[in-house]
Order: sequence, then structure tokens, then C-alpha cells
Amino acid sequence: MSEETVACEPPADDRCGMRIWMLVDQEPGYERLHVGDPIEATTEWCPADTLPPELVSENVPVHIERVRVEQSGKDEYVAHADPNVSALLHGESAGEGDAELTGCLMYDRYLHLFSTTVPLSRGVIVRRGVVTREANRLPTSYPGWYSVNPSGPSTFVEFGDPIPRERTITWDCVEIDTEGAPSRS
Repeated sequence: MSEETVACEPPADDRCGMRIWMLVDQEPGYERLHVGDPIEATTEWCPADTLPPELVSENVPVHIERVRVEQSGKDEYVAHADPNVSALLHGESAGEGDAELTGCLMYDRYLHLFSTTVPLSRGVIVRRGVVTREANRLPTSYPGWYSVNPSGPSTFVEFGDPIPRERTITWDCVEIDTEGAPSRS
């Protein structure tokens, strides 16, 4: 983390563990995740509108904290859902205090480059899957090669299940259990 980056820790409370889905990008070189692995990730909140219904957690009780960014004079908002689940919220004003969110977490390994506030979520992976969309394959100037433009609604496929040829993977995803979260370093 840079000097300007603020590690955002949730307030201590008595909320117990939860299970929640997390989207994981497919950047080259990212670590492979397996069931039983601990995970600690910088996270932001992904609203439900583009998610397959299987990944959506509805009405998650959160406490929203406003974090003042001294350099820009702007505010950033972080939702704390559990002692081990915090996520950056996007939008002009998320408000403060107790609220409910619907959606899932999104692991953003580059969050520290674009945000001063860097919330973390921790847990143990209990399930894996992928998000797919329709694959529109466009030929390239190289014979047999094509580029893929995903379109249409997202669908969830359990890890290991076959993916239809007309679909392409757009996200990996993991369900985490925060009760077995690794301890804070």
C-alpha cells in the first residue's frame, strides 16, 4: 500500500460469520483458487443488476462508513457486513449508517491504485464457479483465430460442469465462509 492508501478496518462487533459470493477477475498470472483455501482480498461491492441470481446475496445488513480523502477532499464509502467483510461502494453518495445491500463482492487486486480507501474481505473458499455470457466470435485477420465479444445475460456454471460452446467465461467466482477467515496480519 502507498503512503496515501488507507487500510479500512471494520468496527469490532458481535456479528458472526457469513457466506457470500465473490467475483474474481481473470487477469493473467492471477492465483488459482481452490476449495479450502483461505483468501484475503481488496473488495468492492457489485450490485445485483448484472449478476446471475445464484451469486446474489439479498438484503445484506451493513454499516456504511464515510471515509474522508484528504488529498481530493472527496468522500469514499465502505460497507462493513461482518468483521471479515468490507467493500468499497461506488456512486455519488452511499449515505452513512445501517443499511442493506443486494449483490456480491468483487475482488479488485488493483483497488489500491484507484482508491485511497482499501477495504478487505477474508474467508475460506467453500465453493467455486464461473460466470458465462453468450460468446460472439468475430474472425480476425489470422486464419482460425477470433476475438470474443460477450453479450446477453450472465449465467452461473458450477466449477467442473461443462460450459456450452456458445458461452464464454467472463468471471471466476468463489463462495467464501467468513467464519473460517484467516486472522488479520
